[in-house]
Amino acid sequence: MRKHVISGLLALLFLLALPLSAAAHAVPDESRNGHCSITVSMTYKGKAVRGGTLALYKVGDVVEDDGNYSFVPVEEIQADIPKFGDIESPDLAGRLAALAGKLTPVTSDPVTVDKDGNAAFSDLTFGLYLVVQKTAASGYGKTAPFLVSVPYLYADEYQYDVTSQPKTDLEREVKPTAPPSSGGGGKKLPQTGQLWWPVPVLACAGLCCIAVGLFRRREARDES
Repeated sequence: MRKHVISGLLALLFLLALPLSAAAHAVPDESRNGHCSITVSMTYKGKAVRGGTLALYKVGDVVEDDGNYSFVPVEEIQADIPKFGDIESPDLAGRLAALAGKLTPVTSDPVTVDKDGNAAFSDLTFGLYLVVQKTAASGYGKTAPFLVSVPYLYADEYQYDVTSQPKTDLEREVKPTAPPSSGGGGKKLPQTGQLWWPVPVLACAGLCCIAVGLFRRREARDES
């Protein structure tokens, strides 16, 4: 009797554990494949930065192995990058950006960042994507390329509409300082060498003095 009770308890514990093990791994919703989105938010010190354009490239496909999901490079770049290492590595994003010429962007034209600092890409399939800034916003430098995945696993739940920011902060452009104007206010360079412009002036003044002297001398002779 005691053995039957113990066996029954073990069987009950096993049945209770089944739903727990099944729920241990979240599974992507395949109905969302092709209906995902990535919104890139551009900010500087917490404020939205409008302007500039972004391009998005799919660089990785999703593969499943015994309930585990990972990314493999798309066919166009497999000869250059057979497999991904750490997808969080900025070096990987830089290598992929160098291969962008082999890839087709998800939109025919780069997307312009709107007044709220956002650039949105919709109707995306599951995969790993590369964000490349084509033109910078006025007064700012370009941000480095970076990677975004959809869906994105957060707190054991898959997110299908992902908002991401560049991995490096935006930087303001430093404008070159204009040289000081020579028109006024600045100190003049000290004069070196001999000044020639007074010579003709002094010569003319001397001739005038001689002419006046001769004229007065003649007047004095006539009076005498």
